[in-house]
Amino acid sequence: MSRILLLLFLAYVPTTITRSAEVKLTFSPENEQYIPAVQEYQRIWSEEGKIMIATMEQVSQMKFLEKEVQVIVFEGPSNSGGPSSPMKMRASYPPDVKKATLVHELGHRMNFQLVKRPKDLDEHQILFLYLYDVWEKLYGKEFADKQVEIERKRKGIYDYDSAWKWALSLSKEARATKLKEIVENNKKQ
Repeated sequence: MSRILLLLFLAYVPTTITRSAEVKLTFSPENEQYIPAVQEYQRIWSEEGKIMIATMEQVSQMKFLEKEVQVIVFEGPSNSGGPSSPMKMRASYPPDVKKATLVHELGHRMNFQLVKRPKDLDEHQILFLYLYDVWEKLYGKEFADKQVEIERKRKGIYDYDSAWKWALSLSKEARATKLKEIVENNKKQ
């Protein structure tokens, strides 16, 4: 019966697909218990998706190349997925962490275009060259600082603490310069 309810929900909820800045995110619950979280992510995307993408593009000096992204809402670690696999977002995050994590995971997807990468920087270090500045521009310094604090406490999957220490040891200008070098190097393909 619960599977039928889930299918009915998906069939009759036109807001599941929300368009912003020519990027369409389709949020789907892993199961019906995550429907409220799907609705929260839909609201965030509907209200803020366009400015999220525009700010990411402005700060990073890259374009978000994907036009459609499938997003599964579930209870587990959020991840960006891959070019042919869906993004996954944790259902239980509070609203501000949902916003920050959505930008974080979309940043990973935007970074797919960076085929040539410095050997001394990992995926998160590259992302952190601009993520703080995106959060700050979108929601202010207090929000950005709080989200860094939250991410630095995450353990087990990746050493977020070290990566954030490294990124924030650089000035805003130094981060932007390093990112620009990476982006420009990829344009020379």
